Amino acid sequence: MPEILTTSFKSDSTRLFIDSLASDAYYLVVSSIGTFDPADTLYSKNQFLEKILFGKRVNPNDIHYAIKYYPWQVGNTYTEYDDKVDLTGQNFYAVVGPNDNDTGDYRVYKCLRNNNNGVTSNPPNYDAAVINQRYETADGYVWKYMYRLTSLQFEAYAAVGYIPILGLLDSDPVPADKGSISDIVVDNRDDNQGYQVVTGSLIDSADVTGIMNIDPGPGWSPRDDYYSGQFLYSTNPNGVSHIFEVFDYSYEPNTGVATVRVGQELVSGDADPVTAGVTTNASIRIVPKVLIQGDGISTTNPNYTAVGVPNIVDGRIDSVDLLEPGIGYSNAIVTVVDPQFDFDPDDPNSTVVRASLRARISPPGGHGFNIIDELRCRNFSMYAYITADDNTQIGDSNTYGAVGLIRNPNFNIANPVIFDNRIAITTSDIGNVTTNATLTQVNADNDVVFSGFVHEVDVTTNTFYLCEYMGPYRNNSATGQGDVSLDLTLPLRNETGQTITINSPVASNVTMSPYTQRSGEVYFMENFFPLPRTDNSREEFKFVLEY
Repeated sequence: MPEILTTSFKSDSTRLFIDSLASDAYYLVVSSIGTFDPADTLYSKNQFLEKILFGKRVNPNDIHYAIKYYPWQVGNTYTEYDDKVDLTGQNFYAVVGPNDNDTGDYRVYKCLRNNNNGVTSNPPNYDAAVINQRYETADGYVWKYMYRLTSLQFEAYAAVGYIPILGLLDSDPVPADKGSISDIVVDNRDDNQGYQVVTGSLIDSADVTGIMNIDPGPGWSPRDDYYSGQFLYSTNPNGVSHIFEVFDYSYEPNTGVATVRVGQELVSGDADPVTAGVTTNASIRIVPKVLIQGDGISTTNPNYTAVGVPNIVDGRIDSVDLLEPGIGYSNAIVTVVDPQFDFDPDDPNSTVVRASLRARISPPGGHGFNIIDELRCRNFSMYAYITADDNTQIGDSNTYGAVGLIRNPNFNIANPVIFDNRIAITTSDIGNVTTNATLTQVNADNDVVFSGFVHEVDVTTNTFYLCEYMGPYRNNSATGQGDVSLDLTLPLRNETGQTITINSPVASNVTMSPYTQRSGEVYFMENFFPLPRTDNSREEFKFVLEY
């Protein structure tokens, strides 16, 4: 049977990690002069730690939630939101960049409708005046604005294929129990048939009695109450719209006037029918009633529900415009109320086919309430960089073949911003030391007790630097933190047997690393062909990790 580990669990795991930044320290570390083949094994982790060359603490402000980067592009098809579909790994949102908007930044929009899998041609463009931040573009797409990145933030933190989640948002909002109706889908939009729409214009401004006298267009029925129970949708010349349920209908053939009595306005929910708000010459449209039943209510009147108006094309309900999304929904059933006359889909001789509608429920709190969960965030990104000043404190020569991330390493000082993990030794025998050579120490029994690799030789200061000096030798409690086997009383030997005295010309000529060897939990390792470092090196490292 299927086992589902939900996105909520993965998002919360990411939250727990981000929350741990207040108490934990994470370090970017560079490891291994040569090649290194990492694996998720204890042996490989120890090797990685033993070969550390230097490390730098990751600034908590440079650690962010991260999501996949889906740029908005002309001709793309984006996946629309659907509460019945697992959207993980799908492009159900898009990032509109500076070349496609008027804001000069990067705006993330969630796709609520994709015009029946159509292709894009018009990007959504942010407008602060749009209260619900929902945009319907000329290509038939509907988008919901989520958040923004400045160009500087995008350039600094975007990694290959991923972008951070930044901005003024609550990463873990107070849980919301229910949502609203996000959209109403016509599941058989190509097959339903037999629905009528009639249009006309209002002769006189309506009043609070709910009576409207209408100059009907072609096709209006002369039969009394033919449109009773359906929706009347009016739009004033100034663009203001109203929607009502038709109570009574009559048609006077001598005058050619249709008279309609409607009930209380469904969206505003005012106490009166409010037909007084419908003005002379308002365009009138009568369409089948969309009935929404569920556990939610209208945002304006608890006695009403969400409201949708069908769009009819050639007798088919092609789509439904959601005028009132409602609140408090976790379940909803949407049906089209059958017209009272000339509509009997159960009659075997009838050609009419009832439309099948389905409500999509938004995430709890609505779209944009919980961005981390909504955008399926189970990644976090880390950004670290090596500056010119950092290069004065670490090795700026030779090569490195691996980088990684470790948590809570130990030091003999307070957590440093940057640390050099090499052993620096000053000696008058510098002529016997060459870069990339192996130096050893042997005891009285001629057993090797220490081995290290020469990372750098600085003849101007008679100093050389050893790395990768951890091996299968007993640690010397008198050296460093007692975590290495270097014996300060023994000379080093090069590969030809020449000796290098490490306590000459002064006794305190050895600088140990502040890092406690092999400490810290390895979170991430990556290898590559060894890269050179110089005093001009300036590196940026971007990691994207996944739960």
